Amino acid sequence: MTGSSHGEFTPWTGLNFKFGTTLTAHDTAIHAMKWSHDSQWLISSDHEGVIKYWQPNLNNLKAFQGHKYPVRDLSFSPSDLKFVSASDDHQLKIWDFRRLKEDMQLSGHNWDVRTVDWHPHLGMIASGSRDKTIRVWDPRSTKCLATIKNHGDMVTQVQWNQNGRWLLSSGRDCCIKLFDVRKLNEEVTTFVTKRQVHSIAWHPVHETMFASGGSLVDKNKMQSEGSIEFWVTDSTRPKACVEGAHESQIWSMDWHPMGHILATSSNDKTTKLWCRPRPGEHLPTELGGLDVDERIFSDPVNHDAAEQMASHGKEAKPAISAELKSSTAKNAAQQSPLSNEPKTSSAADDTHRPPTSSTSLQSANVGRVLAKLKQDGMQCLPGLSRPLNLPGLNSLQRPPPPPPRQTGPMRNGQRPKSHSRFNPMQRSPPPPPPPGLPPSGFR
Repeated sequence: MTGSSHGEFTPWTGLNFKFGTTLTAHDTAIHAMKWSHDSQWLISSDHEGVIKYWQPNLNNLKAFQGHKYPVRDLSFSPSDLKFVSASDDHQLKIWDFRRLKEDMQLSGHNWDVRTVDWHPHLGMIASGSRDKTIRVWDPRSTKCLATIKNHGDMVTQVQWNQNGRWLLSSGRDCCIKLFDVRKLNEEVTTFVTKRQVHSIAWHPVHETMFASGGSLVDKNKMQSEGSIEFWVTDSTRPKACVEGAHESQIWSMDWHPMGHILATSSNDKTTKLWCRPRPGEHLPTELGGLDVDERIFSDPVNHDAAEQMASHGKEAKPAISAELKSSTAKNAAQQSPLSNEPKTSSAADDTHRPPTSSTSLQSANVGRVLAKLKQDGMQCLPGLSRPLNLPGLNSLQRPPPPPPRQTGPMRNGQRPKSHSRFNPMQRSPPPPPPPGLPPSGFR
């Protein structure tokens, strides 16, 4: 579901990514939309401070004036019985969802309140304002628990992690800050980027991963482009970046509950859906200069290593690499001084020694290397003195037949019995009796 600056709702299907009927929901620009945790209710707010209730079939049930100024953000409580609204009137209001009544006001910000998020498990509310501060509130006593002044510009969004311990904030100072709820006076990690960050979203499955939407402003052309960056909490550098994802600022983003699709909306009046690559597909940055067809469902092919190995087979004597020469000279220099006989090293002796490392074989596809060796008629690998019996490479000769069995002349039409063979039907004679005992058959 997307909301436009003309006050329209646009529902999208997740199968073919097409929208259905566009519904006029508000009279002015829609600033915030939030689903309840049970997905049975949708609340929205506009530029005039009006808040509306919607059912899943987009049937509008209630509409009331929540603030006198634009309502920038909304957030449900963990029980869906209450929700909080943030407005440009410097205040936050907590509402009873069923009775449509205001419970209390949270005052303390000195400028427009741009973002708000209710803790997923506890009674805590985090809000970010244009006054460069983040405040954490107690919704039961309207008390401000902590005031964080770590951003150098307007705070654009705050969001709690599902683990309940981390609070993530973004600002126009090109920084994303991670706070721990047990120690909110200082940030745990600061993620610095060259773009102004307008939106952030925690991954619903991987709790250490989040995405951010920023814009790189060109002062000469007075234009900006929207980019998406993917981060992990244990690294201060983005793991991936999609530059030019939108032609303008990315105002909002959200993950699919399963985490395989990311939806982004921008000031360029477009909504885009991003998904991870299919099994076997790779991004252009992951190919490393290799062919695409050789990276799908197989290991990367090191063509340089295969050609180098084939060139060794064409020469009369395999030439050793510079690394092998240096290692051989080093071993000769470290020879024990106790030996009187000098040890000479030659190219022929070096080829008998196996190479110290086999990076070319490990990084190359074995099937393609063997095919290349077969094509060039190579019978041994570089560094090996004896031919290597590789399947399909060496022309193996058949072993000589066994010699004919030696047989004596025939006597009376029968061959003499061979005493070397063992006849299981023929019993061996009994052993002789021990000395001092009568012979067998004596009674």
